[in-house]
Amino acid sequence: MGSEDLKYRKRLSTSVDSGLYKAIYNYSVDTKIPLSRLMDDAIEAFLKAHEISYEIAAPYKKEKIK
Repeated sequence: MGSEDLKYRKRLSTSVDSGLYKAIYNYSVDTKIPLSRLMDDAIEAFLKAHEISYEIAAPYKKEKIK
């Protein structure tokens, strides 16, 4: 199967501090925001804070029309 089953995403396997995981998991449950979206936001904030350029590939990350 590989990564061909995901069009706009890449699988990431890592480990985090159990306290951090518990907090973000509970936040995800409370807000109904998927963990993957929270991770995207956290990584994006990190890249911005360190002035690292990036490009969003997923179409759902576009700005809302006002």
